[in-house]
Amino acid sequence: MSDDYYTKDDFVDDLEVDSSRFDTAPDEETIETVVSNVEDRNIDVHVFDDDDAAREHLREQIPDGATVIDGHSTTLEEIGFTDDLEDGDGFEYLGAKVQEIADDEERAEARREATTADVFFDSVNAIAESGELLGANALGNGVGAWAFGAKNLVLVGSTNKIVADFDAAVERVREYAYPLEDARAEEVYGQGSVVGKLVSMEYERVDDRTQLVLLEGDHGF
Repeated sequence: MSDDYYTKDDFVDDLEVDSSRFDTAPDEETIETVVSNVEDRNIDVHVFDDDDAAREHLREQIPDGATVIDGHSTTLEEIGFTDDLEDGDGFEYLGAKVQEIADDEERAEARREATTADVFFDSVNAIAESGELLGANALGNGVGAWAFGAKNLVLVGSTNKIVADFDAAVERVREYAYPLEDARAEEVYGQGSVVGKLVSMEYERVDDRTQLVLLEGDHGF
């Protein structure tokens, strides 16, 4: 597993973010409430307390020969699944193709097409106890597949991202996840980020399309 990525520990001490409010460990009753409320929105939930088991489950979501893409996710990096995607064993990882394109317009078009991949993996920035799953990124290519584009959507989140309600989830995105991502983007790309597009998964109308892989523990931003 590669370790050339940043975690929140690289930035959190230098930023004015409220970890005591937005990065805490919920009790088991709260986790059970979240699972029930997310499932009521027609989103399957799979809970793991072991990262290797979660990683194996994620691998199993990729059919042979499928097209696959992901949004940037520190959580997926931390559990090693980004490495699995880059290996591209038995499927077509569109992320590698996008990165190889030098022309800006061609790369943008490839990103747009990739949002309709067979399987799209991404992580959430906040989970409301009421069941809404929130994600944001600058261009929108990361969350563009959430609403409709991808045939299958696999979202990953850890229990430290659970907050009381929808309003708190929006605040977590803007006041906690965004400053950390902004700092990461500055280090990696030489320019900061913005909350360009903010998406909330409220209800999935397509049966068996969307799932949440919920990791018990502390991951990501």
